[in-house]
Amino acid sequence: TVYRIQLFLFISRTMISSILDSPVLLVCAAALLSIAAAISILIFRVIFPTIITHPWRLPPKDSRQSKSDKKSTVVLAGSFNPPHLGHLVMIRYLAERYGRVICCIGVNPNKQYDVTPQSRAEILREIIIHDGGCNNVTVEVVSGYIWRFARTQNASSFFRGIRTWDADGGDERTLQILNTWGPLILGRIWPMKTMFLEGDPQYRHVSSTLVRQICARRKEAIESEDSNADINKELTRLVPERVTAKVAEVYGASS
Repeated sequence: TVYRIQLFLFISRTMISSILDSPVLLVCAAALLSIAAAISILIFRVIFPTIITHPWRLPPKDSRQSKSDKKSTVVLAGSFNPPHLGHLVMIRYLAERYGRVICCIGVNPNKQYDVTPQSRAEILREIIIHDGGCNNVTVEVVSGYIWRFARTQNASSFFRGIRTWDADGGDERTLQILNTWGPLILGRIWPMKTMFLEGDPQYRHVSSTLVRQICARRKEAIESEDSNADINKELTRLVPERVTAKVAEVYGASS
């Protein structure tokens, strides 16, 4: 055993000495170490995602972090199908913390949508325009990779809204891997960090699927000439009141 250790140390010293004596080998070794370090960082990001739990906190006012955030652009990507109150409180938080927020709705040209991304963006814009805390928020419909669009906007971070990691982490993990490795492989650029914003517990029961189901029930009630007053009240508890009628109309027509 002692002999093996001595042999290992001798070989190691010889290799290190050879590398140090050769500029070419030294550069190659440094490059390999850099690649290994980069891969380790990306693997760490995937295994240990950054999850911002509720209550969401803001950095202290006038702190270095706060000043940096106010100069930053961030992207919040989602289907917003349709937008609801759970989305709105997340957008308000990001708008308060960062200098500019871009809500991105992706378009898959190979997929058929019951409600177009443009219609969803119109509803979301109406919500944002009439909300006092979202003056620095814009809505964009993006074809192609959203991470590529985010680069053109000099975004520093990529956000995804989730109910909880336990509830949505399985599906989000796949998107996180694509957003982590896609820029490196396809764009040859360093990927921006993906962060997950857990929903406000008050709205964790709210989902776009639930809103669509209620809109479908409302349509059935209208067609059968039943009272839909209770259904309308239920809908106003899930989406901002200003767009309730529009959401009911658009998603009722698509059901």
